[in-house]
Amino acid sequence: MPRKRRSTKSRIVKAAWNLFYKNGYDNTTVEEIITASKTSKGTFYHYFKGKEALLNSLSDLFDQKYEELYTVVDPDMSAYDKLLLLNHELFFMIETSVDISLLAFLYSSQLTTKDKKSLSDHKRFYFRWISEIIDDSLKSGEFSNTSTTEELMNIYAMYERALIYDWALFNGKFSLTEYSDRLLPHVLDLFIKGV
Repeated sequence: MPRKRRSTKSRIVKAAWNLFYKNGYDNTTVEEIITASKTSKGTFYHYFKGKEALLNSLSDLFDQKYEELYTVVDPDMSAYDKLLLLNHELFFMIETSVDISLLAFLYSSQLTTKDKKSLSDHKRFYFRWISEIIDDSLKSGEFSNTSTTEELMNIYAMYERALIYDWALFNGKFSLTEYSDRLLPHVLDLFIKGV
């Protein structure tokens, strides 16, 4: 399902967000992003109008993490365990490498943008893979068929967005990863019993 090689655009996104986390958004220059991503100025501007355009690329960074995980996750693992693992890995990455103020900016901008809302774009790898996992679990009987794949996908995505929003709202005063590790099993238990 994922691409085998990381694209130039994804290299730029990953380099930019690493620099935003280390140096802060305001202290990161386009030149530093170009150097860190091993691209040229022309290539950078082919993909992005400027540094500000990278703020909407956080969902690309999330998808890159899922594409990396796709290659290492045991396909025979239960859907329940896969979703716990994927959530843990994504939230750990967010907690340890994404600037919380930029995350808050992204969430607030998604409410007001007239452009594509990247966090709810069902064409993203995130939505495709999680939907595939849920669909397989419904077919195998692991999750109750009282809900559709789309309904369970929407609940799962809403759960993740809500927790990230709360974590940003409270300025990271609690561990996003630890809190979700305790809470997500209750959500997934509902998927097993039926929503």
